[in-house]
Amino acid sequence: MHELSIALGLIESVSETAAREGAERVTAVHLRLGAMSGIVRDALEFSWELASAGTVAAGSELRIEEIPLTVYCQACLSERSPLPGHGLVCPQCGAVAATIVHGRELELVAMEIDS
Repeated sequence: MHELSIALGLIESVSETAAREGAERVTAVHLRLGAMSGIVRDALEFSWELASAGTVAAGSELRIEEIPLTVYCQACLSERSPLPGHGLVCPQCGAVAATIVHGRELELVAMEIDS
């Protein structure tokens, strides 16, 4: 389960930022998680509880914004969200749209702290 190593990396970043800001406790962490990130949300949430135990983020809430897959269609010259199960195909014109614009994100966006 690689989600545990991801959670540990996030905790490291959160702990460094909290120390730099003089925060005693992190109450929430906000992430953006893309549909094509390869990360299972439930596994990450479970791993977060394990990884944050005994740290400045112990008991914090992991708030995840799920980012849907968006591709750029060369035929339509626009961004589209493919239909589930149809691959990287433009739902408007049916052309293969191999340029992924959104959906691979794993971004630490913000954290809420107690000072």
